[in-house]
Parts: sequence; C-alpha cells; structure tokens
Amino acid sequence: MIKTHAAMPRNILPKLAFLVAGVPLFMVGTQAHEQKPLPDAPHRIVSHRCGGVGDDSLKQLKAQAENFNLGFWMVGGPGGAYLADVQIQIQFGALTVASFNANGPLCYVKLPAGRYTVTGTHSGQTRTMQMQSGSMNNYLRW
Repeated sequence: MIKTHAAMPRNILPKLAFLVAGVPLFMVGTQAHEQKPLPDAPHRIVSHRCGGVGDDSLKQLKAQAENFNLGFWMVGGPGGAYLADVQIQIQFGALTVASFNANGPLCYVKLPAGRYTVTGTHSGQTRTMQMQSGSMNNYLRW
C-alpha cells in the first residue's frame, strides 16, 4: 500500500481544506470589486472655437453657435474692450476637461451637460466664473 500523504500531520488537512475553499470566494469578491464601473464623468472637450477679431470673423463664429452649448466673452476695462490671447481652463469639479489659448474675445465650447468652472488668465490676472452648459452669453471681465 502506498501512502501519499504520510509526511503530513493529520490536523493539517482540515486547515488546507479551509484555505482552498476560501480562495475562490476571496477571488470572486476581488474580481467583482475590480470590475465595478466607475462613476460617470464628463469626457474631455468635444470641441471649442474661439475668435471674433474683426467683424467678419465675429459673424462667422456666431453662425456656428448652434454647434456648441457653452459660450463666453473675454473683455477688459470699463468700456468692455475685447481681449485675445487669454489662457482658458475649464473644470468639472476637480477634473480639468479643457485647457486652451483663446485667440479672440468669444469662445464657444461643446461639453457634456453640467456645471463648470471657467478660469481665464490675461496679463497675469486671473478671473473665474461658474457656468452651466446651455448658457451662451457669459463674460470674463478684467
């Protein structure tokens, strides 16, 4: 007669059986946790368009407004002079969803529905405002 487990003490078998039986449960629990979907977050910017330097450029840009769901102007001084070369950052909560240089006073952005923080920096000064998608006539003022 051949003894296959003669070197193992008798009390180790129940412990091994317990460990082997517990491993699949542990693995199933871990896999379920890893496969849990992440909460929905807005995707990166779909598109943006900035410009409006000169009447023709402004007219062409405004004609494209229906393709976007967020719009804002960048103006300075008491007379509201148009500004260009403004560094823009758009955030959804703590997530930055867009960062670009606005080459004109008017920007249109297409983003998922939500509330965003738009920050503009011009000549070393920063301005911030909250905007809701669907709002097309906002102003960053310096």
